[in-house]
Amino acid sequence: MEIRCLKVNDLAIRRQRFCFKRFVVAVIISCCLTFLSKRALFQQLETLDSTEFRKFIFMKTHKCGTSTIENIIFRFALKNELNIVLPEEGSYLSRTELFDHNSLNDTKWKDLNFDIFALHNRWNKKEVLELLREDVPAFTVIREPVEVFESLFHYLDPQLKNFYGVQDIHDMIRAIRNATLSDVVEKRWLGSIGRNQIAWDLGISPDIFDNENAITEEIQRLDHEFHLVMIANRMDESLILMKQLLNWPLQNVVHLDLNRRKPEKSSKLSVAERKVLEKWLAADVQIFQYFSRRFDEKVAEFNWKYSTLPTGLSDVDSAIKRQTQLLEEANKQLYDRCVLSEVGNEELVSKYKTYNDNIMGYSINEEQEDCALYVMSERSFLSTFRDLLLSKLTTPSSLLTWFGSLK
Repeated sequence: MEIRCLKVNDLAIRRQRFCFKRFVVAVIISCCLTFLSKRALFQQLETLDSTEFRKFIFMKTHKCGTSTIENIIFRFALKNELNIVLPEEGSYLSRTELFDHNSLNDTKWKDLNFDIFALHNRWNKKEVLELLREDVPAFTVIREPVEVFESLFHYLDPQLKNFYGVQDIHDMIRAIRNATLSDVVEKRWLGSIGRNQIAWDLGISPDIFDNENAITEEIQRLDHEFHLVMIANRMDESLILMKQLLNWPLQNVVHLDLNRRKPEKSSKLSVAERKVLEKWLAADVQIFQYFSRRFDEKVAEFNWKYSTLPTGLSDVDSAIKRQTQLLEEANKQLYDRCVLSEVGNEELVSKYKTYNDNIMGYSINEEQEDCALYVMSERSFLSTFRDLLLSKLTTPSSLLTWFGSLK
């Protein structure tokens, strides 16, 4: 009897071991399948050239790294001969009023089909879609609000200093601390530059800047209208998410950092000064905090989707980290190949010189054929795109489009 019990127990142990081995094998197989599936998705992310989006909206905000993003977009548009939405002259589609597609009625190219909306304006998605005639990916970028205002103040030196009647940004902060809502600090230079610049650019009325509930409602509207809100303080991650949104390969977002202020055009703010600005910029702070959380969610979603580790395991080498490392390496290679030196804008000439001498630029190795495009000024790009639009007015396909619009 005792021997029989021992045999039964031995059999039970063997069965348990067999079941455990089957379980381990199943887990391993499952992990391998998950790994291969994730790897396939990750590789697919880099091979979507045939389905890349060529029609999209980029809402260009002030002092949020948008010159770098705009250059990426312009190079893509030039390569693919895409139509950029352009005013007759200048680089703004609207300044003081919300964008209205009828503002293009006086342009020679008003009847062309446009592909990309990417210049400064006050956001009005309904009117943008009226112009593009279809719903397309829409994205923008924001930045920590105190940094935005400090950057604006020094970039537009001495214009803002003279406009507000202050000696420097520290004097400006003192004026803000002592201000009432009717004071000069509530006014906007050229009717468009000033307090809560992010909210202003995104089409939010100054009448509700101090109404937290109303700003919350506007944030919900913006969250619905944009497929992605990038964070300038996390630019490389932002560009990875942008390329994912547009189904672009990594090479499309390789870049040089543009429009950087000169080192002397900055100020170190005290904790107390930052608090004064944060209170004054409360609407922008509210927007930034909300979309920073949404950005974290987007990053987490990206890491889950393209992780190379099985679900449930800690992916310390995250997908977005790997992608940003690849981008950093590609950017460094571009810099080493193209940049001879970094110089002040006043030393630049021709197509490389931009509007403002408070920034740094690049002396480029022009023997490398493509290097010039990575540092070409907005003004030069816009001139090129205007010529491209005008050339399409006389082509047979453009004439057919024009006659079709008359029906």
